[in-house]
Amino acid sequence: MSDETTDGTPTGGSPRPARGPNYAARRMLVTTVAITAIVAFGVMGWTVVRGDGDSSGGSGGDWNEIALVNPTSGAVTVVDRDGETVRTAVGRGRVTEVHTIDRRLALVGPTQIVLDGGDDTTTIPISRTDTVTPIHTPGRLHLLVGAPTGGNVRVVDVGSGEVLDIAAMAKAAEDGLFDEPLLFAETVRWSSDATAFAVADAASFQTIVVREGSTDVSFYRAQPVAVADERVATSQIIGGQAEVEVFDTDRESKARVPSPIPAGGLMIDDDLLMVTIDGGVYRVREGEAEAERLARVAVPSGATVAEVRPILDGDRLVVIGNVFQAVIDLEGRTVFTTTFTTPLDVDVPRPQWTCLPVGGDGTFHSVVTLDEGEQVADLSGLDVTGVSDDGCSVIGDRGGVTEVVAGDGSVSLGRVRSATLGPDGRTVVRSTAARTTELLRIDDDFELGDPVDLSDVAPANALVAFLP
Repeated sequence: MSDETTDGTPTGGSPRPARGPNYAARRMLVTTVAITAIVAFGVMGWTVVRGDGDSSGGSGGDWNEIALVNPTSGAVTVVDRDGETVRTAVGRGRVTEVHTIDRRLALVGPTQIVLDGGDDTTTIPISRTDTVTPIHTPGRLHLLVGAPTGGNVRVVDVGSGEVLDIAAMAKAAEDGLFDEPLLFAETVRWSSDATAFAVADAASFQTIVVREGSTDVSFYRAQPVAVADERVATSQIIGGQAEVEVFDTDRESKARVPSPIPAGGLMIDDDLLMVTIDGGVYRVREGEAEAERLARVAVPSGATVAEVRPILDGDRLVVIGNVFQAVIDLEGRTVFTTTFTTPLDVDVPRPQWTCLPVGGDGTFHSVVTLDEGEQVADLSGLDVTGVSDDGCSVIGDRGGVTEVVAGDGSVSLGRVRSATLGPDGRTVVRSTAARTTELLRIDDDFELGDPVDLSDVAPANALVAFLP
């Protein structure tokens, strides 16, 4: 996929990966001045992901099978829509997370990642100190592997099993002259087709760019803001301001502008669109010496922008701080905004969502449409635990009772041990207090159909993944 489109809409992709169980650990950084200068500012830059997949199922919310994974042994049982066993796989050790792309499973454990494609299996060793973070692009799934305190970063292509060892590639490219890099997975940016990856090296104060299928490595000054097929944008902090620069693949500077510190950015054709930590929305055009200010997001007094996320296939941006959340279009116009009474760790949206569940940290506001910012569902009191592929349906807990809520209705699932929402927002795998496991379907009137009993094939505390 090219990073240019005939209508000028953005492509590309690299937000900070979605939060998983180890999110708190991933945020830990070595507290030296050098690393702070590289990592603490501008770490939330992005390019747009279009048509992103989802770890819970296939694109468009379609699914045909369900994988039930034993978290203790890693054994896999795949069933169809009627609960009939399709295949099984012997376990290879404890599993803490499951991610999917097409019909391929990535089983993440403490010391390994097992890529299960049904007919083939690949095992990738990892360290107990590593965290594993999924990144999604159209038709593809990669996993970032790296320690929260820095070191090396590897990029695993779940579909092919290919692994990019960024430190090894950088040192090989410099023929042994390159110092041991200090890389953080949270600084990684990637192109729309996930063939180019840029990461900040806190040891050398530069950006390293590698590409799939090539041993070539490129080096750029400062830390990455965004990477595209033909462009790399970086940011260098100078005092309380930044110098933002856009390069081509030959490292020729195409734009270099002073700017407030960027909180996030994305490439639109050859230009950079960015939001600064004080809420300014700017465009950096090639050949220009100044950034064009488009608008300003209303940032509450004392707050700053922490993240900028592309959403609605790149037609909107979600701007996030710990006491506010806003949605803007590509001209900087605010579509929706709200503030929170207490600081929240706001949940990270997926780029393909057409709706946004607003809030996080157990405190949610509502579901809003991303095109117009209209509120379509009230989530007050609901602790959201899962979201459908389009972002318009959620599952969560309210007062000990599990509910599925969408813009056109809601339904109670009662008190459960666990529940996983399907990508279509209309199916749930529920584990009950009686230790039964059931597949539930929700009809158009938000009534529950007869459950399909999966108890005979589902292990206790099964990890659930929907397969396209």
